[in-house]
Amino acid sequence: MTERVLITGASGFVGGHLAREIAAAGSELLAVSRRGTSVAGEGRASTGRSWQDPARCVGDNQTTTWNLLEAVRTNAPDATVVVAGSGESYGAPLGLPVDEQHPLVPATPYAVAKTVTDLVGGLFAEAHGLRVIRARAFNQIGPDQGKSFLLGSIASQLKEQAGEQSAVVLTGSADVRRDYTDVRDVVRAMRLLVEAGELGAFNICSGHSLSTAEIVTAATEASSPLTVVHEVDPRLVRPHETSDIVGDPAKLIAATGWQPLIPLSQSVSDALASA
Repeated sequence: MTERVLITGASGFVGGHLAREIAAAGSELLAVSRRGTSVAGEGRASTGRSWQDPARCVGDNQTTTWNLLEAVRTNAPDATVVVAGSGESYGAPLGLPVDEQHPLVPATPYAVAKTVTDLVGGLFAEAHGLRVIRARAFNQIGPDQGKSFLLGSIASQLKEQAGEQSAVVLTGSADVRRDYTDVRDVVRAMRLLVEAGELGAFNICSGHSLSTAEIVTAATEASSPLTVVHEVDPRLVRPHETSDIVGDPAKLIAATGWQPLIPLSQSVSDALASA
């Protein structure tokens, strides 16, 4: 691994796990965050919350990424930069699975923000020759995830009802399917890309999708003998939501040999334990 690593947003969900991954690899780590030095938290990586202040969501991501890449261009042009993008940049898929050649058609403020950072990274690579990895991670799950995300919300609801004989879990549409990968597998993919010296855009995803109902079922099994009742809350159902999204990780696998290692059962159990 690179001898010295700077992580911005280190108190966020992904940033915190990335900091642990890099530290475990033996690198000298500088982890920075607007919220201090904590390496776990909710962050702003929420599609739903991005609608509350879309201009700030897009502006903050654009400004931070641009300033960081400009600083790298000026002071450390040989450094490798991982731009944390998102599979949500692809929008409604034209076909499944989605590979890196799919058009970027973001459909939420959060997705627009991540698309901007992705494109800024590509601009600096093309115009200034910077070493940029554009990591497009699809949906992530695992311990320490905030309750504005599906599994984090489920874990929080179950914690609030601890000690009861049964618990009610509220979610949006039960049939919506997403490509979920444990966050610890995601940050390992980022590290492997840096170590391999591979540049450009890479999907980080499992290559298959799970429904909201299946995630709730996994949480129910991990909570046994607690009886869990799953109910759809109409207030949480998003209009015009894409029914299924699956990413294609073939390019990442070819470049690094990466494979997701953490099963859904462990992701869910660890999320429940950390709630």
